[in-house]
Amino acid sequence: MQKSHSLRDDEKLRAVVFLDIDDVLCVHRTLNTRQVLAVLAGDNSVDAHEVWQQIFHASARDNLRQLHDEFTPEYVISSSWTLHLNREQLCETFKRTGLEFVSDNLHEHWCTPRDDDSYRLTEIEAWLDTHASLTPVSFLILDDMLSGQSIPGSHLEDHAVLCDAWVGFTHPKLRTAQKILRAKMKKAAR
Repeated sequence: MQKSHSLRDDEKLRAVVFLDIDDVLCVHRTLNTRQVLAVLAGDNSVDAHEVWQQIFHASARDNLRQLHDEFTPEYVISSSWTLHLNREQLCETFKRTGLEFVSDNLHEHWCTPRDDDSYRLTEIEAWLDTHASLTPVSFLILDDMLSGQSIPGSHLEDHAVLCDAWVGFTHPKLRTAQKILRAKMKKAAR
């Protein structure tokens, strides 16, 4: 007899991706949150078409889409961008850059907590302690070597893919991310 899964069981099996933006998706040397904010505010001195086409690296977007197509995770934004853009502005940015699947799958608790003394490890730990302590989730951290420098050597290291600065989420990093999530999801399904 095959075990049937309720919606609740399926939701428990859904992975969470902690997504950084700078040096994961945004590797452009001159486009950043300032230009995004300007375009969202209607500033005509900034070329909106250029911002939406180039703010996120094309192959990083494609690689994130492949990861999404395989796992359909929920996303928690773990990025300094949350200091400058609210949820609505981030969703608009994702939609205009071809990453609507991120905005459509933001977790209810869509960003890690940040304060002046926090760093990526403590932010992700705080989110997990608050939102995944009773029902643990499979998760992946997509970050970069600089902002994620607290992760190597920590208990979260095996959950992380750290991208190189100015390079982003490359195909080899996608393969590593897939391997991590496949193992975590297989373990969670047991």
